[in-house]
Amino acid sequence: MTFTAHNIRLADGSETLPEAGWLIADSPWTQAALRSLRLFYGHRLAGRSIVDLGCLEGGYTLEFARAGMRATGVEVRQSNFENCLRVKDGAAVPDLAFVNDDVWNLAAHGPFDAAFCCGLLYHLDRPAAFIRLMAACVRDVIILHTHFATETNEALFQLSPPAENEGLPGRWMHEHDLDDTSQLEAHKWTSWSNKHSFWPTKPALIQLLKECGFDMVYEQYDMLGRDIRGSMESGYYHQQGRSMFVAMRT
Repeated sequence: MTFTAHNIRLADGSETLPEAGWLIADSPWTQAALRSLRLFYGHRLAGRSIVDLGCLEGGYTLEFARAGMRATGVEVRQSNFENCLRVKDGAAVPDLAFVNDDVWNLAAHGPFDAAFCCGLLYHLDRPAAFIRLMAACVRDVIILHTHFATETNEALFQLSPPAENEGLPGRWMHEHDLDDTSQLEAHKWTSWSNKHSFWPTKPALIQLLKECGFDMVYEQYDMLGRDIRGSMESGYYHQQGRSMFVAMRT
């Protein structure tokens, strides 16, 4: 059970990926998500349900459970799911669950009070349909951490020229040419059921969240850590075109 992304400290003090040098609990992404959830619920997270979509190795799911939420991680790859079960067994935290399923089957596992969708949307070929699915299954808050199409990241990610999909402007990205699910298991950083993904532009994403009934939508810059200006002007944010968007029904 080799971990590739999430360094998680378990109840016995061991870490799942110690060579990372930092814990997912301390990540600016984790802390930013918890700040928004506490903003909405007024620090009353106990008993609130949250789904972590495409949860990978379960690190974020665990931190939501540690904050008192009823947290469910959904992960399609068997190897990742087995790591999630290792985390569940080793964390000794109540209200932590994992489901081995495709995120498109979200409705079968909900509804939920909140959703955390990190590193997933930009792997889908129908992002608008998936946002609408989340909106139908989530009562209060969606936290969406994703790449979006810009002029800057076109060359970096070898994205297509400007295009339109599902009525949204954006760019296409080639994911893989694999048909065999067993081969897809080994490709942890690609899509699952589609060979091309579509990245909408930031304005298109924000507008869609608004149209899905979330009357408060904002971009959460503190997920960039301490050097927000540097990241936005020339660093990670500028180069990657990736941010955290929060949609709330107030």
